[in-house]
Amino acid sequence: MPTEERVLCFERKLLEQLGVFQGLSRDIERYLPIVTASQNVSYLNRSEAELDKRYKQLIPYVLILCQDRILRYRRGKGGQETRLHGLFSVGIGGHISEEDNGLFSSAHGYLEGMKRELKEEVDIEGGTPPAVALINDDSTDVGFVHFGVVHVMHVPDEKIVGRRSGILAPEFVSLAEARQDLSAYETWSRFCLEHLDELLTKAAVVDLKP
Repeated sequence: MPTEERVLCFERKLLEQLGVFQGLSRDIERYLPIVTASQNVSYLNRSEAELDKRYKQLIPYVLILCQDRILRYRRGKGGQETRLHGLFSVGIGGHISEEDNGLFSSAHGYLEGMKRELKEEVDIEGGTPPAVALINDDSTDVGFVHFGVVHVMHVPDEKIVGRRSGILAPEFVSLAEARQDLSAYETWSRFCLEHLDELLTKAAVVDLKP
């Protein structure tokens, strides 16, 4: 019998101490070092974490852009999160598994987990996209037990290959097209698209830092 996946979490009370926000926050410096500190994270069986509202699962959420176009796909039935099936998404990412190892003593576990998801889902390798925002959505059951870290990644071409059944019809679309009907997207993607210009500006500033 296969061992159940164990995923990286932090206690919700930590977020409450820092200040709960709803939606998207660009205050990376306030939250990220605390919720990813080695003494503040632990692993839970995924089946337990999905139901235990005392914890937040840490999820990298990568926006992939090629010039002025953004990667968009539809959530398929192959994804484990059934509550998102059929919705558009512009975020690539997933849970950080205990198998990603090393974790936040040097942040390698988080980065390796993010890179693994990029490789598995859209066949992209290399690079460390900057973190530009955080997502917290307590308005839904799925959102209440997850905490997103938004990254922006630029790629030189549009050679994207969906490698899992959870990723349907990945394609690059113009930013204007992506923002035409936000009701067709999962909640996290709506947050990102509503503030996309701000996120891209912050990513450009972070990339310029030495």
